Amino acid sequence: MKQKLYLCLFYLLFIGMCQACSFEPSLTEAPVATPSADPLPLPSPIVLPNDELQISPAPTGDYLVNPGIGWQAGPGNADNINIPETVAYSSRREIAWKILNPDEGVYDWENLDAQLSKATQAGKQFSFRVYSMVGMPFDGHMVPDWVLAKGAVITPSGEPDYSNCIYQEEWGKFVEQIVRRYDGNPDIAFIDISGYGNFNEWSWQDSQTEWDSMWENNFLMGTAVPQDFQTLDGQARRRLVDIYIGGAFELHSCRMLDGSVKEVSYSYAGFQKTQLVMPYAGIAQSTQYVASRRKDIGFRFDCLGNYSEDVFQKVGREIGQIWKTAPVVYELCKPNEVDLDSAKWLLQNTHGSLVHNNASEETLNDLEDLVRNAGYRYFLKEARLQILKGNLHLQMEWQNTGLAPNYPKMGQNFELFMYLVDEETSSVVFDTRILADIATWLPSVDAEATTYVPVSHKIDQTIHFPETVDSGTYLVKVAIVNLRTNQPVILAVEGSDVDGKYLLGKITLE
Repeated sequence: MKQKLYLCLFYLLFIGMCQACSFEPSLTEAPVATPSADPLPLPSPIVLPNDELQISPAPTGDYLVNPGIGWQAGPGNADNINIPETVAYSSRREIAWKILNPDEGVYDWENLDAQLSKATQAGKQFSFRVYSMVGMPFDGHMVPDWVLAKGAVITPSGEPDYSNCIYQEEWGKFVEQIVRRYDGNPDIAFIDISGYGNFNEWSWQDSQTEWDSMWENNFLMGTAVPQDFQTLDGQARRRLVDIYIGGAFELHSCRMLDGSVKEVSYSYAGFQKTQLVMPYAGIAQSTQYVASRRKDIGFRFDCLGNYSEDVFQKVGREIGQIWKTAPVVYELCKPNEVDLDSAKWLLQNTHGSLVHNNASEETLNDLEDLVRNAGYRYFLKEARLQILKGNLHLQMEWQNTGLAPNYPKMGQNFELFMYLVDEETSSVVFDTRILADIATWLPSVDAEATTYVPVSHKIDQTIHFPETVDSGTYLVKVAIVNLRTNQPVILAVEGSDVDGKYLLGKITLE
């Protein structure tokens, strides 16, 4: 089939060009915000020598409602905050250990499944943390009565004794059941590593936590190994992490009911398919241990807007590597403790993807400004089209103007597609994947640079049209598609169609 490309100067205004798969989600219940039904006219294309068409899209500063990034409302979201979310968060007290595991060998997943179902029905993914400790003076510990009867101990502070052998053994069996039931569920964006500290945020109290100075010193020297945990508390934290991330250890020390120390061996498969995040609340060694074991485990801090410099000083080196392969997640600090400038500084310098609400008293505009660039923002800076020997030569330059990449393990499995669309019927007559590893499209690593220059990610591909494509005039469009939902993500450009595709230009095939 002889093919010829006619390139012309034109502006395009497409109204109602919806494919059969178009969608119009609401702000509160849908995972993707739809671009305007009346897209802005494209910038006039430039015809270059050799009949090459060049187009330079305009960026948008809008908050993009895309999978797994931005704002996370959480239970009890403030009435004045109506920022759309794509990942729901669990109501944690309803899925505490004593509720989900009321008797030995008995598991009741009704509450957890109900919250997961509610999120998916609203078009969202789900994330959760299972409590063993809610916090004082709230509901206190959430250890089942039957576990206490077997020999688990509650300390005078109201927390479980995390070094207790029975606590560790039974918590491990419980989490193994969670792994069997939920690991690999595509509707789950991430799960918090739990089992230690107030609200299971891995916070510490002087009355219980013992510091592993040998581990910290060895880690700073680059010689740390898992066996460097010297205290009972340090070994407890290691085992509670291994329950989630997988690991085996011999001669692990834990404490019995009478205070004696017992040596045991353990082995856990852990979560391997679902994204995990490791909370941080001051214990650097636990964050360092997780980072040294697995590069696909994210980071979480539940007091964004306070202690920013302290967090960056203690674990900034680890976060500086974590965000490249796993998400950085935050929860705002208590409403009267949030400094928005401090929050924005930490979010930018650690390349955060999600910010979880905490009954915030901030204004809607302030919070939208805070989370606008969280996560990925894929911007098509330039595209060129040219026919060479009957084939379409497509060159594109993409930029990630957000703070982080997309994470396939969170369900953000993205592929770049090109579409050939019939101009008269608006039907797609041909589509093909464009070779690109989008998860490696990192943004600029210098969030505080005076002049912000995003990294360019270039595409150069020749596309062969099959003989089944008839002669006619066609529109060339591109989209980044989330394979989990088969829906395009919203690009950081002006003028996308209502179906999420972006128009590059027009070709005529003869």
